[in-house]
Amino acid sequence: MTAGDWTGAGNDWARVDAAWPHTDGQRVSARTQSTHAQSTRAHSTRNESTRSDSPAGGSDGEGPADDGWPQADPGLERAYKRLLRTYPPGYRQRHEPEIMTTLLEMAEPGQQRPSRAESWHLIASGIRQRFRLPAGWPLAWVAAVLVALIGGGFGAAAGSWTAEQTFADIPGQATVGALHEQVLGRPGDDTSVQPDSGSPWWGRMVMVNTSVLGFDGWDAEQARQRLAADGWRLGPTTHPAGSATTTDEQGNDVEMELRRTEFRAERDGVVLEVDSHQTEQSGMVGTRLWSAGNATLLPFTVIGMLAGLTVGWLFAAAGVQWLRHAAPARAGLGAALAAVTVVVLTLPAVAFYGNVMRAFRYAGGDDAVFTVHSAVNPGAYWPFGPEWLNLALAVAGLGLAAAVLILTWAARSGARGGAR
Repeated sequence: MTAGDWTGAGNDWARVDAAWPHTDGQRVSARTQSTHAQSTRAHSTRNESTRSDSPAGGSDGEGPADDGWPQADPGLERAYKRLLRTYPPGYRQRHEPEIMTTLLEMAEPGQQRPSRAESWHLIASGIRQRFRLPAGWPLAWVAAVLVALIGGGFGAAAGSWTAEQTFADIPGQATVGALHEQVLGRPGDDTSVQPDSGSPWWGRMVMVNTSVLGFDGWDAEQARQRLAADGWRLGPTTHPAGSATTTDEQGNDVEMELRRTEFRAERDGVVLEVDSHQTEQSGMVGTRLWSAGNATLLPFTVIGMLAGLTVGWLFAAAGVQWLRHAAPARAGLGAALAAVTVVVLTLPAVAFYGNVMRAFRYAGGDDAVFTVHSAVNPGAYWPFGPEWLNLALAVAGLGLAAAVLILTWAARSGARGGAR
């Protein structure tokens, strides 16, 4: 914390800031050293007096606090300690005694709780300290930006997944089969069902196809009437152009008349698309169902991305500060593990950002809803690697990130235990 952090906060806070530990964690100001030394001498004098006056050599209740800083109202001390929790744990562990000494020496006689200005200053300064990176470490900035961007991608995916939980549920396979038969007007003899044909770009979709015999095998208008009677809201019917060929006895290609019919219907937040291809001799009628989505997708995606960017930066800043003060061997292991984690998570994060752009580009369209988290669905997202590449990298990277956190937590717990 520098003197500029408290500009305009009043003379008292200017004095407090003059005594505050520097952000590099290596030096404290002359005033802090002086006040801390004076406080220590005063404590020593009072302790000697107390020991000489007390038969058992114990405290009479009027001496300094057990933590070595000036005696004050216990409630005030507890309140300051709670406020200092906004600072990073490592910073607090290194500087809490000098900060508490300064705060308690500046307290008014009989003060029982921090003022509102003190509270807001400590909270704001603690949060600001959590975001800070050490000066003179350019690689720290590179690492923080990369980790923040990765966090933003995964945050956007988490927001997208959360929004999808509010979408209408797609009916089960039995209901989908009955709906397909309703479209056909009869049970399907040659039917294929794909219960979950989602892709790396959109969510779950159910597809059912049935073979029909020629032009007379299925009538689109009768199918529309049956759906309308069942409460479906029907869209217009279209007849896309198309062509079909067959081979005659001499092996020559012969063109055939192809009739295509498409229309959509919607009910209870679910979209039904009907598509038929019919020639004089054969044909196919297919139905596809997917959730129509709602207005939560884009806001949740943006909120998740911003939260991920913030959390990613905080993790990076905390990690860099830990590396600066860790033992060389442990710091080397942590840095190597963190670097591998960033490399592994980069590809799925890029895929998530690609899906963010698609979600915005195709928002409100008539097709399936493009989601961010669908990038981990099996599929050929990249022109290389297996179809499950994004999912495998995301799972492995998150596992490595958990290992980094455990390593950091274990080191901090060991340091606190050693300090006690």
